[in-house]
Amino acid sequence: MVLQPSMPVSQLMSRLPQAWIRGEPRTYIRGITHDSRLVCPDDMFVCLSGALHDGHRFASRAVAEGATALLVNEGGLEAVSADVPPEIAIVTVPDTRRALPAAACALFGDPSHSLTMVGVTGTNGKTTTTRMIAAILHAAGHRVGTIGTLGAELDGESLPSQHTTPEADQLQELLAQLRDDGASAVVMEVSSHALAQHRTDGIAFNAGVFTNLTQDHLDFHGSMDAYFSAKSRLFADYPVRYPRPDASEFVAAINTSDWAGRYLKTLARGVTVTFSSAADPSDIRAEHVTARPESTSFDAVYGAGSDEFRIPISLPIGGAFQVNNALAAAAACLGLGVDWETIANGLAALAPVPGRFESIETGDHEFSVVVDYAHTPDGLSNLLRSAKELSCSRILLVFGCGGDRDRAKRPLMGGVAASMANVAIVTSDNPRSEDPGAIIDEVLSGMRCGTASGIEIHVEPDRRKAIVLALEQAQPGDMVLIAGKGHEDYQIIGDQTLPFDDRRVAAEWLDRQAR
Repeated sequence: MVLQPSMPVSQLMSRLPQAWIRGEPRTYIRGITHDSRLVCPDDMFVCLSGALHDGHRFASRAVAEGATALLVNEGGLEAVSADVPPEIAIVTVPDTRRALPAAACALFGDPSHSLTMVGVTGTNGKTTTTRMIAAILHAAGHRVGTIGTLGAELDGESLPSQHTTPEADQLQELLAQLRDDGASAVVMEVSSHALAQHRTDGIAFNAGVFTNLTQDHLDFHGSMDAYFSAKSRLFADYPVRYPRPDASEFVAAINTSDWAGRYLKTLARGVTVTFSSAADPSDIRAEHVTARPESTSFDAVYGAGSDEFRIPISLPIGGAFQVNNALAAAAACLGLGVDWETIANGLAALAPVPGRFESIETGDHEFSVVVDYAHTPDGLSNLLRSAKELSCSRILLVFGCGGDRDRAKRPLMGGVAASMANVAIVTSDNPRSEDPGAIIDEVLSGMRCGTASGIEIHVEPDRRKAIVLALEQAQPGDMVLIAGKGHEDYQIIGDQTLPFDDRRVAAEWLDRQAR
């Protein structure tokens, strides 16, 4: 339970440059929200202007629900002819999106200052790396909160949360709840959207982790340069703008086998610890990798020459690509002062990560089934490469692409599938407002290159039927990969969110065959 905050608007304004107020500055607020549906009495309502909605249009509704103060853009209320009673305190700023995190940090008492904060960013691997760091910090004696794609947790207990990285007001309240509930560390996924939209502004991170940068979210960022620029803020901007109150140095754990990581290293502030699962020069690298369907082991090699030493690492999860995630976690924790024995113990105790190379029990069937969240060209490539390293007879891949998202990656994912799978069943992911058939056609346009290699291609828009088709075709020694949705237990079709879980669909079919 978050301790009830209370603050006069005048005190909050001291954190907002160029702010001015109309109304009573001694008005006390006890909450802050950007969602008019969540307004409680004595809240400050923040009018955010987005691509679809202008929060200024909901100012009157927020006041009717009990808001006693508004945070608005200059001219914002006038532009929508909002009718606001004169007793309401109205704070005007140049940009409410930039002001919201500062206001939320002030109201909730800068919760990040009381926590060891680790932020994980990158296209792929954020969720698993976050869980790995949390496992290590738990082994080091911390009570650890996590925030990300799988929601928010404190030592494994779920907490309410929205989005991979919640909006600033929700995020600061969540951090305050974790602080007040006894967390000493928080590991969170930091999405590029969150960085670009200033949701994580104000957080004083102890460490940041960069996993990789591959094509995704170009529908939002517009270009890879803009995508990279957003992620680089965590390493180049935050350590300067939001330093730790104890003046400790920021730790940047960076993947230097990635081109963007090598460039990011030149921009990062503080102490840099590099890692690579390849032979690239780095502080930490992996050798002697052994991958199995449900486990992975390798030697973490640290240093060079006479100062080199090796630590055996065992992971209770499958997929060779997990090595890079484990190195990322080790690099961050090493930079934070955690010893190697604790790092190894923490990784060995890692709980399975839902929907990340998650094996489905197949009973007497002599083939394997794996569900994974891979939904980018690079993620799909890593998944298929890991499957190939397990020496299965054939790889049967079920995959699709989401609607209303980066269209440019669809043919690229088709090309990856065509070049690496034996059987590819193209289906729907979350089509949202798009025509599933049109999405599939764009995927198929990138699969022509694979037809010469003898790949067998099927099209089945119904995802349930597509999964069943793959399972019916599987033979002893084969591996069925169901990619794209991972842990998700829903499918978005049009404006409906329908129950759907790849893992359950596969398990139910396998169970029926065993009867």
